[in-house]
Amino acid sequence: MVNKTVIISSIVTLGVLLRVPSGKAVAQMTHENMQPSTEEQTGQFRRIDQPLWVKGAVTAGGLGLIGLELWWFLLSKPKSRKAATQGGIQEITVTVDGGYEPSQIVVQAGQPVRLNFDRQDPSSCLEEVRFPDFRIAQALPLNQITAIEFTPEKPGRYEFACGMNMFRGVVEVQAATAISSASQLAHPTNHADYWVAPASGVEAVTTPARIQEATVTIAKGYQPKRVIVEAGYPVRLHFDRQNPSSCYDQLLIPEFSIAVDLTPDKTTTVEFTPEQPGEYEFTCGMKMNHGVIEVRASNGSNNGKIAAQAAI
Repeated sequence: MVNKTVIISSIVTLGVLLRVPSGKAVAQMTHENMQPSTEEQTGQFRRIDQPLWVKGAVTAGGLGLIGLELWWFLLSKPKSRKAATQGGIQEITVTVDGGYEPSQIVVQAGQPVRLNFDRQDPSSCLEEVRFPDFRIAQALPLNQITAIEFTPEKPGRYEFACGMNMFRGVVEVQAATAISSASQLAHPTNHADYWVAPASGVEAVTTPARIQEATVTIAKGYQPKRVIVEAGYPVRLHFDRQNPSSCYDQLLIPEFSIAVDLTPDKTTTVEFTPEQPGEYEFTCGMKMNHGVIEVRASNGSNNGKIAAQAAI
């Protein structure tokens, strides 16, 4: 839509410019027709040619204006900005005001990224930002800075957009490069500073009734994102929804055929019994945010926990 509008406006601009000398010619011709003339009336207008330099100047100016508009709106590329690395985290601030600035962010693969979204635009379209490739959908409160963290493992271009998919930006992930020896000498560090350990999990607590329980808070994603349970025992998960984003209206645990609605500011409980060890994903209704239920093989520890609790 924007491209068509720009092209049409450019054509109209050129047409107006080209008609300026023609209008003068018509006015001159009309004035001459009002004066007495001894020439024979032929019933036709006389054509008055303008100097070639006038035509050339008008044409060149119009074409130059069209070229400038096309370059500005269609061909000019957004400026990219590289995230700064501090403490092993690539960090940059993105201003949300009529779009995203910068709209193209350059980072390295394999290192954690923290994008600080400073929302200054009250438009409802910019109330949320989504990163489909990283399964992130985050609400952006007005006049606040909201941090979003993720770790891109593979090089590529990953798009982010507003909730209505009207404004967009790109995270350009480049292949990780070796740290120069000079940098290592100036800033000695260990390899762990540049890599993110797998997300730590929270082990469910077993009740005297042999039910494994855990609470998952829904605020900026799921906390914790990993719940550890044992196979063969019932599991009861309490989802405390504190985020009003529509993305969290529903909870899905496909492997256990669970799909439930979550009410804001309320806790919803789901129950199931995992029989086989493995990792089972749970997601929001839009599959933008996710967590993992890690099911470990039973080693009889539940019996020990229950016995200990019963003895107390």
